[in-house]
Amino acid sequence: MARLKREFSLLTATIFGIAVIVGAGIYALIGAATAISGSGVWLSFLIASVIAIFTGLSYAELASMFPQAGASFVYVFHGLNNRLLGFIAGWLILFEAVVGTGAISIAFANYLSSMVALPVLPVAFGIILLFSIINLIGIKESIWLNNIMFMLEVGGLIIVIALGFLLGTVQTNLMDFQLPSVFAGAALVFFAMLGFEMIATESEEAKDAKHTIPYAILLSISICAVLYVLFAIASLRLVGPEVLGSSAAPVTEVVLPLLGPYSFIFSIIALAATGSTVLICLVTASRLAYGMAKGSSLPKLFTKVNAKFQTPHFAVLAAFLVATCFLFLANMVVIAEVTNFAALVAFFLINVSVIKLRLEDHKDKRVFRIPFSIANIPVTAVLGALSSLFLITYLSTTAILYGIGLVILGAAAHVLMPKN
Repeated sequence: MARLKREFSLLTATIFGIAVIVGAGIYALIGAATAISGSGVWLSFLIASVIAIFTGLSYAELASMFPQAGASFVYVFHGLNNRLLGFIAGWLILFEAVVGTGAISIAFANYLSSMVALPVLPVAFGIILLFSIINLIGIKESIWLNNIMFMLEVGGLIIVIALGFLLGTVQTNLMDFQLPSVFAGAALVFFAMLGFEMIATESEEAKDAKHTIPYAILLSISICAVLYVLFAIASLRLVGPEVLGSSAAPVTEVVLPLLGPYSFIFSIIALAATGSTVLICLVTASRLAYGMAKGSSLPKLFTKVNAKFQTPHFAVLAAFLVATCFLFLANMVVIAEVTNFAALVAFFLINVSVIKLRLEDHKDKRVFRIPFSIANIPVTAVLGALSSLFLITYLSTTAILYGIGLVILGAAAHVLMPKN
């Protein structure tokens, strides 16, 4: 039987993680977050990053125990010994990936259409199709393309950071904020931290996965946290919270006064950022579907691996078809909040799973072990579970209702789906 090809090293897995975390979230949401948090938007990013680290540590330990493509599904299934809860966790992360693909492909098309007069929906469909073909051809080709886009998108952040700290003249009191507003902003920008959980789905394509994947997760979150906080402060120094918070295209507002006619560079960077997110979401969705099928929670068809390309071709096709169904979603803030709900519920289950496994198994079977434990219970996992629930309370009622509906739909799908 053909198997997935192992290509990810620690470096490429970390780049993969940073690329999907940075993605389009920071560029699309910093304006909306500043409208909520004001001058404290930098603290919103910091809080979101700390909460991400809590759950990232849980993913790291579980990834070292179960280096499988099913990731979230596998972790919760083994941790809570419950196939339904495992399916729901996998279902929610799968939703995050396919909705992200559809929504971000629209953002890609909008940026491209601003440069060249092209219709948005056909362009969005075309980019999903193109990256699905690359996803099918091989993980090595996907890594290569992602590395190129990674350099562009992170380069954009570094340019804004440098401009802000070297040329920024707006005097902004960074301590002028209200904590409830900062937490509400953190609940929104948590969307910009999502992606580290997708690294775990590449376990069966990583070299020495038990070591590579845990450290790639933690490095990705840490590097992005530093970039985000510095980016937020630099943006405030360039244009101030009033301009930043009222702009529908915040990055354009930040760089246009300084780059003038050369600001089109950021359209190219935005294409790289959105394109990278689309590619990685497609890779993640197909590998997660493959892993869940191996665990008999999705049709066995998705476990088939192409002998020539060593990729799960039916899972790749399914990811392509489902992602195109989400091309008509338009409200980025609502999408971000519903996606946050899905991720936070999954993260709660992940953190509870690592706690339960610790209580049941005192033997050291883990290549990576979360530090700071009390009575063998990892403190950060407890904080991760509680903070996930806490952030959900700051989401809009609409997002919570949609999210609950999504969980119910997942449970119904699990019950009604024919068993292999």
